[in-house]
Amino acid sequence: MHVAHLTANRWKTRSKCLISPGRSQGSSPPKALLIDLDGTVLPPDDLPTTAVIEAVKAASQLIPVGVASGRVQHEVGHYARMFGLTGPQVADNGATLLDPVTGRPLSSHSLNRGDAEHVISVLQPEAMRLLVCDEGRMVFDPAEITHWTISVIISEFPTHEEAVIWADRLQSDSVNTVVSLGNKDDWYMNCTKFGVDKGTGVRDFSRAVGIDPADLMVIGDGWNDLPMFRAAGHPVAMQGAPDELLALATAVVPGIENDGAAVAIEKYVLNA
Repeated sequence: MHVAHLTANRWKTRSKCLISPGRSQGSSPPKALLIDLDGTVLPPDDLPTTAVIEAVKAASQLIPVGVASGRVQHEVGHYARMFGLTGPQVADNGATLLDPVTGRPLSSHSLNRGDAEHVISVLQPEAMRLLVCDEGRMVFDPAEITHWTISVIISEFPTHEEAVIWADRLQSDSVNTVVSLGNKDDWYMNCTKFGVDKGTGVRDFSRAVGIDPADLMVIGDGWNDLPMFRAAGHPVAMQGAPDELLALATAVVPGIENDGAAVAIEKYVLNA
């Protein structure tokens, strides 16, 4: 309690949080927290600010805190450790629940091999870059896939329009596709098993830490955060997020350039 009191006093309000008209703000403080990476806490140089790092560390002393990202497992593990997090983390756009200490999946939702082979064969000649997460290992050359336990296939495209075209073409009753914008304004299209997205990550994380998703706070800024916002009880959007995300948010905080994630953590976790 003493540590929490001192930490909360450290985070003086830098900017007001704006309440969104989309949903009402929950009255009880969150019991756990999930934070998106790109555009939420990771700027273009991939280095979170000291204010954000310290806010996340302070929150993790009070409640379970995790990263929820479209990035692959080793990257999510890297940033979790940077934030001092040791509990479950959400990688592969919700397909994998990761132990950041061991680097091993706690649970994973894998694509059917036939679906994975089809997606890879279609995207390989079209995408600027293709990444495959095969049993936790990031593979750049599909010829090096060994296990075919594939949680996510990530393809990079030069424009939003091209990413959307391929997402629409590959979406099916067995494959889920989602387009996302990286922190360097690069466009990605992620393919996971049908029904698997960041909302899946919310449910898996909540189950792992023993809470109801209604008691979970999430912070995000992009289209691939929509399922996460729908599944969690306390969705907080970064200023400048898509209108669809803002409509689901219970609150809107300043953008990444003004440490909006730290502002949200201060207001709704440390000073709750």
